[in-house]
Amino acid sequence: MTLTQTAILSRQIIVLTAVALILGILGFIGYKIWYAYYLSTIPRVEEKPDTKFGFLPYPDFPTAAVSSSNFSYSLDTKTGGLPKVGQDTGFEKIIKVYFIVKSFATLLSPERSEDLAKKFAILTSPQILSETQYKFKENGKSLLVDLDTGNFSYTKEATISGAENLDDDNKLLSDFERFLESLGYLNGDLREGRTKITLLKKDGEKLISTTLRSEAIAAQVSIWPKAIDGKSIFTPNFNEALVKATVLGSAANLGNYLSANFTYYVLDNTTFATYLTKSAEQAFEDLKGGGGVVVLEPDKPQVSITSVYLGYYLSQNYSPYLQPIFVFEGPNFVAYVPAVSSEYLNP
Repeated sequence: MTLTQTAILSRQIIVLTAVALILGILGFIGYKIWYAYYLSTIPRVEEKPDTKFGFLPYPDFPTAAVSSSNFSYSLDTKTGGLPKVGQDTGFEKIIKVYFIVKSFATLLSPERSEDLAKKFAILTSPQILSETQYKFKENGKSLLVDLDTGNFSYTKEATISGAENLDDDNKLLSDFERFLESLGYLNGDLREGRTKITLLKKDGEKLISTTLRSEAIAAQVSIWPKAIDGKSIFTPNFNEALVKATVLGSAANLGNYLSANFTYYVLDNTTFATYLTKSAEQAFEDLKGGGGVVVLEPDKPQVSITSVYLGYYLSQNYSPYLQPIFVFEGPNFVAYVPAVSSEYLNP
């Protein structure tokens, strides 16, 4: 083969290779376009709730003084409307319901209740109210203990002088946490939960809330369990946790405690079921129709709703499930509405 023939053959091979490469690239691109179209035509498999807990009991909401249907509502949120479930962040179409562990008294529970009473400087024998409730009383102090859970309620009779110097919020909170820790009652959930300090002033022989620190002599300190799935825990009283104390001046000394309440239930984060979340529109209709509970009552019948969000509701009494709720909030107004679709709730 001559040099000329070799050059011609080389050029032909190069041309054929280039053509094959171009056809290969075009074919690959065409396949990708076809495959993307094919995937878009396949019906999406919609996630379905497992509803493993079956029908759920209606949330143990507090008894309201007035029905939520007694008010007229306007939507004054940032968007001017309601959030979209399944679209907006924090509003999942399928939501979790968590199991709450049921505690039971043991043979050591009475002894532990007596040890707790000693930490409150109450040395008398208990009054046995029932198999699971002991009450201790001494020198104007009273301690009620639930043997099943270890939850307690403490009160002390005291004369309020009105001359107390109130510690700052950070010290009140840290001292209350140390107080709970000294009792053996401070756990991780409470260390990471939200908190609230309510200032109190003297009004005759009682304490009422105030916004002026200069006239405050006492405070109520509240600690909620930590948020779950980015959603806060809410209790029957919107502004008060189930773990709280009222103190005069300082939370560092037991003698300053007018009351202390500890109600806590163990949540099993690994045991949950999923349920369909009702739409925000349906929740709003439930609110207007009396299907919600007003936990912060406004002064006027006209209510401006400025924010709507999801949370979890924890009742004062034991319930086997921690259920999600819609929270409707506005100026001097808060209402709760169950968030699980009504078809899964027992009336």
